[in-house]
Amino acid sequence: MKKTLIAVAALAATASFAQVSVYGRLDVGYGAYTSTDAAGVDTKRNGVSSHNSVSSMWGIKGTEDLGSGLKAFFILEQDVYTANGNTGDSGAKHGATSNGAFDRTSLVGVEGGFGKVAFGRDYTPMFKLIGSSDIHALSNLSTVNTANAAGGSTLPNQVFYSTPNLSGFVGNLSLINTDNSVGGAVNKVEGLNVTGVYNNGPLMVGAGMGNQKTTTATESKTEATALSAAYNFGTFALRGGLTSAKTTTAGAVVLGSEIKETNLGATIPLGKVTLGAQVGKNDNGVDTGTDMILSADYALSAKTALYAKTGTYNKYGDAKVTGTAMGIKTVF
Repeated sequence: MKKTLIAVAALAATASFAQVSVYGRLDVGYGAYTSTDAAGVDTKRNGVSSHNSVSSMWGIKGTEDLGSGLKAFFILEQDVYTANGNTGDSGAKHGATSNGAFDRTSLVGVEGGFGKVAFGRDYTPMFKLIGSSDIHALSNLSTVNTANAAGGSTLPNQVFYSTPNLSGFVGNLSLINTDNSVGGAVNKVEGLNVTGVYNNGPLMVGAGMGNQKTTTATESKTEATALSAAYNFGTFALRGGLTSAKTTTAGAVVLGSEIKETNLGATIPLGKVTLGAQVGKNDNGVDTGTDMILSADYALSAKTALYAKTGTYNKYGDAKVTGTAMGIKTVF
């Protein structure tokens, strides 16, 4: 009993010193998807699946008070493909592998009056900015399909800085400068993301640019800019954005990589039901297309909802994806 009391006291002391919490969200349901290529060949993916309404994940995060207005923090976050239990692989890849890694976020940093500084793996500022324009949270059924246009989504080996919140404005910066060259064999990755976001009351507006350059035998570079905005009118809300991107290899623009995507979505809360409609225009310099998604959520509680979605997305010329899904999602 004495040892138990000592252990409880030590745990209480630790808890008062560092705030640690577990969090996450889970999405699973039945989805029917058909991918049609430019030649008209269909590939079906039907059955119980995840990532239909939101990506599924879980995480651990904590802060420690260092005194003098400083805090240390960490975040570890991992994908979960709820339909089959696989982890460590993006839901957008349909849970094809399981490696147990914290593949979304693995960060340690400090914050204070100067803002936040962190090192490790996380979603780039551009990915977060473009994602903020999406009423469908970058799920499988969404018209926003260029969130990784600046070189990727969640990337390792980054240095992050965020300014303090200045009356609703926050600036974000991430840098990658990795050199794994061996002798005369060059192997470098360099990246830069810069965004500025104003989020105050019903209004959100943000802009950003990002690039990533990979140098091996040849040099390949992706570049992107983005604008995102949202406004909540009370009876309904609008959210949308514009993304432009291109990829060059050995100084030449890759055919079909000069992408322009425009998206606009609206959500209408009607008691426990929230209706959504989203439209997107795509142009990759070769083909164009129009996307459309309709959705409805029914709140079972403050944290759990049923959902239904249907539409066409990622359309370029005759190539497109059509999908319909229904299921349940929850957060914890």
